[in-house]
Amino acid sequence: MSNVLDPIEARVIGTLIEKRITVPDSYPLTILALVNGCNQSNNRAPVMTLDEAEVSRAVERLRERGFTSLYLGAATRVPKYTETFCDRLGLAAPEAALLCELMLRGAQMPGELRARAERLHRFADLAEVEATLQGMAGTTPPLVIVLPREPGARAARWQHTLFGDDALAGAATASLATPSERRAGADRIAALEARVDELEAALAALRVALGS
Repeated sequence: MSNVLDPIEARVIGTLIEKRITVPDSYPLTILALVNGCNQSNNRAPVMTLDEAEVSRAVERLRERGFTSLYLGAATRVPKYTETFCDRLGLAAPEAALLCELMLRGAQMPGELRARAERLHRFADLAEVEATLQGMAGTTPPLVIVLPREPGARAARWQHTLFGDDALAGAATASLATPSERRAGADRIAALEARVDELEAALAALRVALGS
């Protein structure tokens, strides 16, 4: 993308989207409220410890690109900020919810996204989540990509593309296992399953012996 975000900018945008939807009475946000939202320990991965100066600089960088805006309400004594990111990208509510969660918590599987985005948008089922992700992956440039499925994972994870090509390449490389690594992982899982079976059989025999 021509305008990529750094991790602090992504946390700021994600927090503004989240608060706009979940606590509309407290929105727009002051810098202090935005700092607290960025640093909260729930619904965040990784947890950050940003200060006011870092968040203020990020907000101003985003303003220059048209992704945030200064709120100038008549009753406002302290500067407050809104996000214009969703409007600039033309995001519908389901897309905004998923992209927000990806910015706040990183790469996730569709099932995780459905559960965590429930507070932002109610998806009818997992198929709707997957269809929305596919649609976002089909934009030019894509807003999200699917990462290689990790050995033993129930499903592949999705990640936003807002950190740029270098970060995406690193994430994809880290998630991509070679055929020999995948075989080794499968062998380890099979060995563990066999060991569990042995322990269960031994436990059953012990129970019979104690009962007799």
